[in-house]
Amino acid sequence: MPVSAVPAGVFDRSVTAVRTALAVALLVAGTGCLGTGPAAPATGTPTTTPTPTAAPNTDCPPALTVTEVPADRVDPSSAVAYENLTADQRATFDRARNGTAVEGFDYAWHDIDVVEYEDRYYNAGILMC
Repeated sequence: MPVSAVPAGVFDRSVTAVRTALAVALLVAGTGCLGTGPAAPATGTPTTTPTPTAAPNTDCPPALTVTEVPADRVDPSSAVAYENLTADQRATFDRARNGTAVEGFDYAWHDIDVVEYEDRYYNAGILMC
């Protein structure tokens, strides 16, 4: 079947399905970082004192990622204009927009979901492992 004969909504549903599958895969893969592991044996008490371990997630800090989203899927009034970001936030945004997950970012990114830059919209997401 030629691409021109495919109904208009098919590709939108395919993209949504792929994004959903990716989100589920990331969630499943990320559960290993939550510190959950096999339960301690139910029999008896340990004969040795357990060795302290590092706090969970200290080896995997949060990372900021930026991905372009179609304009028709964004509420423009919810987007933060690139010009309204601080100089540090713009530098972080630029690094993340170029495909690099950025660690050590400003806490204000927790409140910024969408950035409008050069008439394009970008989703700013924080990845946690």
